[in-house]
Amino acid sequence: MAQQGQQQGQQQQGQGQMQGQGAQITDRDLLQVCLNETKHCASSLNTYIQEASSEQLRRDYMTVLGDVYSQQKQIFDYMQQQGFYSVKNANPQDIAQAKSKFSQNQQQQSMQ
Repeated sequence: MAQQGQQQGQQQQGQGQMQGQGAQITDRDLLQVCLNETKHCASSLNTYIQEASSEQLRRDYMTVLGDVYSQQKQIFDYMQQQGFYSVKNANPQDIAQAKSKFSQNQQQQSMQ
């Protein structure tokens, strides 16, 4: 009898979790999903632009892409303001090193 009561309690507890009492979605989680979706949308639009056979369609896609980039920037800026997305500034030495590496790669490719 005690075991049956324990099983019923576990079933009720499990049902409660299934009815939305599980993990909560935070503002940060929601904003991250939005940011990721705008990145995915921009990537898809780039492909559409490259493959468009109509010049008018191509221009329309480019207009939409500009809007998506604006939305992405707004989401990113808001996330930064809220402390959800922190970006570390690169130091000048790292920038110079990256430029040097890029230049070397460019020279190697032009020789091939």
